[in-house]
Amino acid sequence: MIGILSLVIPQIVSAQENFQSELSLGVNGGVSMSSVSFNPRIPQSKLRQGVGGLSARYISEKHFGIQCELNYSQRGWKEMYPDSVNRHYSRSLAYLELPVLTHIYFETGKRGRIVFNLGPQIGYFLSQKELEPNNIDKNKDKTPNYVMKIQNRFDWGLCFGGGFEFRTDIGNFVLDGRYYFGLSDIFDNSKIVKDPETVAFNFASSSNQVICVKLTYLFKLKN
Repeated sequence: MIGILSLVIPQIVSAQENFQSELSLGVNGGVSMSSVSFNPRIPQSKLRQGVGGLSARYISEKHFGIQCELNYSQRGWKEMYPDSVNRHYSRSLAYLELPVLTHIYFETGKRGRIVFNLGPQIGYFLSQKELEPNNIDKNKDKTPNYVMKIQNRFDWGLCFGGGFEFRTDIGNFVLDGRYYFGLSDIFDNSKIVKDPETVAFNFASSSNQVICVKLTYLFKLKN
């Protein structure tokens, strides 16, 4: 055992001594597939849109660092009607989002890395747009998912995912997938919407849920 430790410890110390911190900046873009976790539940399929923005990463020690982004993200939901192919409803929600992620990586050869990112994310609601209000009678189907505007502009939750990084002479390319689990609600659950017949509707929860696949390009400022 002492012999094994005498061989391993010098290699670990040498690796730490040879390590150089990295500061990188770049851009990212990709596809988002979103829904809203309504309670009571509403049948949905994923609404496919886009996401993109700026990235900054600082690796302070071997295998660990921090990654921050400022992204323009399109989210929302797309409702399904199993009993009718002619009824559709989807709404797009635009957010400015700021994820602050712990970055973990493992080397796979000279140029490859397996990467993992996880941490909190906050967002601010910018705008909304109805995409498919087909055959929806809002006077008859007067429920919050049709008539209510977004009430809570601030959004927060947890983000995590992983992917692969390829390092080249002109910069690093990262392809990764992420899942955002919203912990806040887009509607104010304490408020109740009433239709002309005084029938009350409200949601117990209405949180954003987003899957995205992104390609990030990073170039080093410090090596």
